[in-house]
Amino acid sequence: MRFDLFRGQGLAWPDFVEDVGFIEATGAGTCWVLDHYVYPPAPEAQFLESWTTLAGVAAVTERIRLGTAVTDAALRHPAMLAKQVATVDRISGGRVEVAIGAGYFREELESLGISFLTPRGRVERLRETVEIVDGLLRDRRLTYEGEHWSVRDATLVPAPVQEPRPPLLVAGNGKRGLRLAAERGDASLTLGDDPEMATEQAAISLRARNDLLDEHCVALGRDPASLERAYFLGWAIERPFESAESLRDYLGRYREAGTERFIFMFARQSPDGAALTRDTWESFAGDILATSGST
Repeated sequence: MRFDLFRGQGLAWPDFVEDVGFIEATGAGTCWVLDHYVYPPAPEAQFLESWTTLAGVAAVTERIRLGTAVTDAALRHPAMLAKQVATVDRISGGRVEVAIGAGYFREELESLGISFLTPRGRVERLRETVEIVDGLLRDRRLTYEGEHWSVRDATLVPAPVQEPRPPLLVAGNGKRGLRLAAERGDASLTLGDDPEMATEQAAISLRARNDLLDEHCVALGRDPASLERAYFLGWAIERPFESAESLRDYLGRYREAGTERFIFMFARQSPDGAALTRDTWESFAGDILATSGST
């Protein structure tokens, strides 16, 4: 089992860097940040731009891997995204992970003049983004003609440190997104379907998605075990840090549902137990995560 921590970058830079330092000290595998131009549920929140933030974080950390949970496929041309990924991979000495999803907030995209598209259209745009980013990071040169994005003999210089490219996580809960993860991803990243969904139903849905991923892999001639399964807690009614018993229960339920990589939220305060805090880490979570096989 592996655990990662997500820290939204909506606080003063010195405080954010201090929190990232603590996250690195926990032994978490990856520190994730959010990717929004503006966050509609809190439009006045002072969220820093994600890939610029990661470049800064790369310069003040040593071990922890870095990524966005998740990069919105609609916000940047995928060739520029590949350039940002390669740049941060260089700055960090090869510690970047790339998680890409279809986008979530209509009002955010439409405020920028970007079409939100139908669910099918968003997945098609995601596919084109993933294929261009994957192609450029692997091959350093690409020509690609899509409905949403195109590149013509585009080059990627400098190349990323990691070979053949930084790890790619495809985020999606639906059938088409899961198929794309099985085709292109090193990992599939999913989350709760509904903020009002109870834990029991979230675990059932997670099992169904992992079963479908297995089916996609088999159909593609891929070993299902070669596709890592990551789950981002906090998008259903999930309170893993209410108590030690609660954390053990979540780990057990979701591991039974086929997940071995957990992305937990981190916050300075979390009265409802949805996020890890320094206090809960020190009182029980650190020991549990360490003895559960975390790296």
